[in-house]
Amino acid sequence: MPLFGKQPVNAEAAARAVSDQDRLTKGGLPLKAERRLTELAENKRFFTSNLSINELALAGTEGVRPLGQVMGSTVYHVGWQYTPMYTSSELTLISHAQTHARQLAVSRLQQEARLLGAHGVIGVRLERKSYEWGANLIEFAASGTAVALEGQPVPKNPFVCDLSGQEFYALRRGGFFPVGFAFGTCTYYHVATLGNRYASQSWGNVELTDYSKAIYHTRHSAMTRLEKEAAQVHAEGVVGVTIEKYISTYEVDVNDQPRRDLIVEFTALGTAIVTSSPDTLTVDYALPLGGE
Repeated sequence: MPLFGKQPVNAEAAARAVSDQDRLTKGGLPLKAERRLTELAENKRFFTSNLSINELALAGTEGVRPLGQVMGSTVYHVGWQYTPMYTSSELTLISHAQTHARQLAVSRLQQEARLLGAHGVIGVRLERKSYEWGANLIEFAASGTAVALEGQPVPKNPFVCDLSGQEFYALRRGGFFPVGFAFGTCTYYHVATLGNRYASQSWGNVELTDYSKAIYHTRHSAMTRLEKEAAQVHAEGVVGVTIEKYISTYEVDVNDQPRRDLIVEFTALGTAIVTSSPDTLTVDYALPLGGE
């Protein structure tokens, strides 16, 4: 029997592969994932969790019952981005890619929580990875513990937050409730001015003011988008905000004049909170978020 050649086709497997591809294209979950979660929801005596024993014990005093560990993931290709030559501007295609990839990962996590009949997901860990073998690829993975809240109606969209069990306990004791992630991101390309080029070659101490301005501009755009997402669910604040900032230089040569431009990427992420019950409007990550 030859090692290579025409292999028998499993019609059911082929149909399932097409179905999964269609589901993922629409932002959904693979069929196997849905089946596993449906079975887990029926077995109410078993759960998995990424929370520590102390977190589970403390959260349990607030009527929190773990249902299972949920996750969402996406491997995303970032398209070609035009680099400005003379005028500083946002790299909008990259900013959109970062936003959409996060949205897909968190949306799939939220869908898994919904299949378990959860009120929300706590202890969410959101990771970003890049690959040497794929320079234009980024991966976002979100994982956390889906939970049920005793005596509370199940909302249409389970909340998603990165609060630990202890933090969730303290937040509820303080009269607040999480309604979802709010995040904003901006990737900005700064064209170095002539003054900045001279200053960078100075023998003395001097601030590169247009580089500083670029960082402030990028931060402003990212924070404005975070605040806008929080406002969409009538949040009264955003807690536990974490900041990611990446700065790199880009060497260019214009008319035989070397120039060192700056690329700044700024991301802000936190948990939006309100002073009301779980049936309050929560973020639906299947909807487009962000923007100016």
